[in-house]
Amino acid sequence: YQDMIRAVEAISPVPIELEEIAGDSKGYYDREAKRIAVQENMSESQTLKTMIHEVAHSKLHSKEVEQDEQMRKDRNTKEVEAESIAYTVCQHFGVDTSDYSFGYIAGWSSGRDTKELRASMDTIRRTASELITGIEEQLQELQRNREVSQEQTKESILLIQNTDLSEFSLLDVYGMDRPELMQALSEMTDDDKLSIQAYLESRGAWTTEIGNQDSREYGEYHLDVRYNTDTDELIDMKERKAVYDKAMEPINADDVVVKFASVFESEWEVLKITNISREDVGKILKDMASLYENEWDGNYLSYMEKQGAKITLLASSSKGLNGNMPDFWDYEYDFDAGLTDVEELSVMQHAEHIINRLEHGQPAFSEAERNLIVNYAYKLGNIEKTRELAEHIYAQEVDGNQDVALAMIDAEAEIDALPDSMVGVSEMQEYGYTWNEMFPLTQERAIELFDHDLPVYLLHTDGSETTVSDRKQITEHDGMCGIEKGDWLNERKLQMMQEELSESDSNREAQLLYGNTDKYGIYQLKDDPELDKFRFEGTESLKRMRITKDNFDAVLPENYKLVYMGELTELQGQTQSETLEAIYTKFNIDHPADYKAHSLSVSDIVVLHEDGENSAHFVDSFGFTELPKFMLTLEGKENEIQTELAVHIADRYILMHECDEGYDYSILNEQYHLLDGGVYDNPDITIQRAMDMVIADLKEPRFSSVTEQYYRDEYLQGEVYAGSEAEIVDFVELSEKAEEVEQADLEAKQAEFRENNPDVVADFRAKTEELFHSLDGQSADDIEKTVYAYVQSQIDEYGLDAQIVDVVVSGSRCRGIEQENSDLDVVVEYTGSTREDDLFNMLHEDSIYIAGIQVDINPITESRTGTLETYLPEVETYLQEKAQQEQINNQLVTQGRELVQEQNALVSEEKVLSELEKEPVIEPETVHITFTVAECGEFHNMGEYHEGIETIEEAMKLYNAIDPSRMHGIPSIGVNMHIEGTEEWEDEQADIVSGKRIDVDFLNYTPELRDTPKVQDAIKKLIAAYPEKDVIDMETKEQKIQTLAAELDQLSYEIDTYGYRDSVSDRESQIQMIADDIRTGNVKPLSIFLQASIDEGIDEDSERQAKELLVKLAEYKPLAKIEELEEQNYNMID
Repeated sequence: YQDMIRAVEAISPVPIELEEIAGDSKGYYDREAKRIAVQENMSESQTLKTMIHEVAHSKLHSKEVEQDEQMRKDRNTKEVEAESIAYTVCQHFGVDTSDYSFGYIAGWSSGRDTKELRASMDTIRRTASELITGIEEQLQELQRNREVSQEQTKESILLIQNTDLSEFSLLDVYGMDRPELMQALSEMTDDDKLSIQAYLESRGAWTTEIGNQDSREYGEYHLDVRYNTDTDELIDMKERKAVYDKAMEPINADDVVVKFASVFESEWEVLKITNISREDVGKILKDMASLYENEWDGNYLSYMEKQGAKITLLASSSKGLNGNMPDFWDYEYDFDAGLTDVEELSVMQHAEHIINRLEHGQPAFSEAERNLIVNYAYKLGNIEKTRELAEHIYAQEVDGNQDVALAMIDAEAEIDALPDSMVGVSEMQEYGYTWNEMFPLTQERAIELFDHDLPVYLLHTDGSETTVSDRKQITEHDGMCGIEKGDWLNERKLQMMQEELSESDSNREAQLLYGNTDKYGIYQLKDDPELDKFRFEGTESLKRMRITKDNFDAVLPENYKLVYMGELTELQGQTQSETLEAIYTKFNIDHPADYKAHSLSVSDIVVLHEDGENSAHFVDSFGFTELPKFMLTLEGKENEIQTELAVHIADRYILMHECDEGYDYSILNEQYHLLDGGVYDNPDITIQRAMDMVIADLKEPRFSSVTEQYYRDEYLQGEVYAGSEAEIVDFVELSEKAEEVEQADLEAKQAEFRENNPDVVADFRAKTEELFHSLDGQSADDIEKTVYAYVQSQIDEYGLDAQIVDVVVSGSRCRGIEQENSDLDVVVEYTGSTREDDLFNMLHEDSIYIAGIQVDINPITESRTGTLETYLPEVETYLQEKAQQEQINNQLVTQGRELVQEQNALVSEEKVLSELEKEPVIEPETVHITFTVAECGEFHNMGEYHEGIETIEEAMKLYNAIDPSRMHGIPSIGVNMHIEGTEEWEDEQADIVSGKRIDVDFLNYTPELRDTPKVQDAIKKLIAAYPEKDVIDMETKEQKIQTLAAELDQLSYEIDTYGYRDSVSDRESQIQMIADDIRTGNVKPLSIFLQASIDEGIDEDSERQAKELLVKLAEYKPLAKIEELEEQNYNMID
């Protein structure tokens, strides 16, 4: 810009000055003063355009010029000439001309003769040419002066770095050009390398550091030389760029690309040969492969050049050139595996090579175009047609031609014209059948076409076929099926004729969705028995029956038909809700005469087209429920809903998919083992946004620089850093790999378990036979056979994919410890694709009884719950614990309620409380509790984050200071516990305050943190300071009650074990009864029992426990009892 300004000023006949000009004028030429004024503080492009416009005036319309010209020009002519010249000059030099408008030229030219118009056009051309030539000469002169100046002052930019750029120094080196700098650095000694900056200055240069690892500015400069302190690698960047530019030149059609690889591709190079045909290159490579070790030195570059090959290096692993270049080649010469021709690859792989070859040096394909080309190759099995399609689309994209859409539509039409979308011609060819006049079919599609009386064939791997005459032939055939092209094309013509006849229905729907007037449409379920489960069912009912989820994904347009369409102007309704209610009333009480369907009912759908916008509304049990996904699918926009996403970042993979709560995600390592996972519980954002937030959290530094590398090596982050880039990968493929690894790990564990526990099932059954109480003369073995037969009959009736492995009686009855009302538990192991919960629900729809006892059947699979060998030991452990509990008795409540010494007990209780409250609580000196405050509790790197806060008061002050207008996330107050002598990553952390909640229950996951006095004090202060926040402590209170009840029960057992056993038959029930008393405030009998035990004299440990339990029970005394105690104390004083 500055050079352009100087050039225009240099060629101007008069001086140009920037100044403040009154009014709207951008500039003017003063003929009297012979000067040009231009408005200051305009944009660069506007300033240039104005200067050139006024210079044109000064050259064409000065007094001297007009005196020489015979015909005096009017004002309009002068403006047209000056503006046209400015436009032409600006256009030539690439100055923005989008705001030029020449509509007034038509008005100016109207009524003028041809001679006058031609004269002005000649003037414009001539003057514009003069200005362009003059400006270019001035620019060239400025460039020459600059080059001379640069030659006089040598300067180079040097980057000194370690390998991962965690440390670097960017130097501006004066007094040395690039070759001199390279020479100086190559002569350094080890001592010189200790301070390269000082070394260069000793060689006569002077240096300035212009960037380092703290400033991160090296990307803003054009480097001349790069030096790696870890490897001593010295790189001439200009030379490296020349090699790279040469490598990135487009690949011509006649060029031959060869990839050389060794040691399983740990080292490789890709070469381009430009002067030998493809066939001859193949012959050279075959000859080279046949050479013995003593016949050549193994240098393939030298060998190829001796054969006359002109070689360009495209990529090299050892030379650091284009390491990430997409794979493509005509030949691959692998020193371990031999020579491979690209034509030996599958058509899909070949298609990917074609795409990568075309895009070398200039990417052009969109993801949709790449997918189309590969799918085209797979479906049609014709690599030459695939190449033509790819080259055509590439050429259109590079030229910016809009015809690319037509090419894609044509290709998709060819694919859609195939009879079976699930299989391609290429797959048929790989199968072994190669006749070009046959289309492939899957078994399912072959049955469908055969049922429609179309001729279908069984295809065989030897290239032969068999005509199908019986449906059974298809179902018993393990291979592919096919249909002749001629037969299928005739069927297509018939289908097209039928579609033309039914176009009226689609036209009606198009009028509803895309018409110019506001309309409504009523959709009802099609007359299909399979849809009866939806008919007249509301959304809550559908969810209870597990037919659909919260997003109503099972409510699909393909199951509905448009039964009526009307104008919204016919209805009275101001709001959308009122409009829907008006439609419901109309089609239940007074429906139109031409309406032939049933009254508007639950499960029908009303579509509204208002102000160009469409919405779908499900007629629900109460009101209407909007269905956004139904509407998007109806409009053909279902692909806009992304529900699955997978990425690869550094050495981690992340899988994410939509779920009811938001987005479920899993983090895997590079071996596809699961490291971590969870649910990002915000369904209102896109899946991409949720993925970005998970990645941001993964990148967040966890600990100090001392422990970070250990954490990365051993835990979640791995090699993920702030600058790591995520690459989208195939969700299905990654999911399958993860499932394979998970299955392999499970199988290995199960195999190891079976090896160490060979007779688990047999031993379990033997113990059952010993302890089982027969039911009406039936043994456990009889019952297992009965259940086996029942389950198999249910599987057969419902047609489930499930095969029974074994059936075993389990539960309390198998060990003879059942209660009177206990169920009969039976576990069934099976294989197959049927889900455990689906089979469980099916088996329990109709209960089965044996000897009048309900049978509870629990189905398990190896991939989910485990096998019987792994499941039964867990059952055995549980049953042993249950048997031990059955032997313990409790007389706590009985004893407490029989004691009558209430008055003395209450007074003594207060004394004990007073004594215990005086006992100091000592917090270990090694534990250090601090607090945290975060603007975004979920991701601490979003917004403010404070840690190491010593007091809760200071934390609340920082929390209150967070600006509520910022939308980074939900602010939080958390607590951190550090134990001296441990690493920071071992600290316990938890958020207490989050948004509108004080979550006391969350601390239950870290009891060692929850139970510290400082945290307990902080919770009390937070609850007092924020009375408007909801306190989430139900779980905490209930947990404390259950714990207290269990402690009271255990103390009662220890005080009088035999009496406990005599009076208590079910310990679990007894603990629950104690918990109910505590929960309702009925703690007086419990307190009396404890005080009486203390007074009667018990051992020292039991007495201490009793006193502590009295203190805990005091929290649950109702207010009335406290007031009663206070009154008694007052009377005693009186």
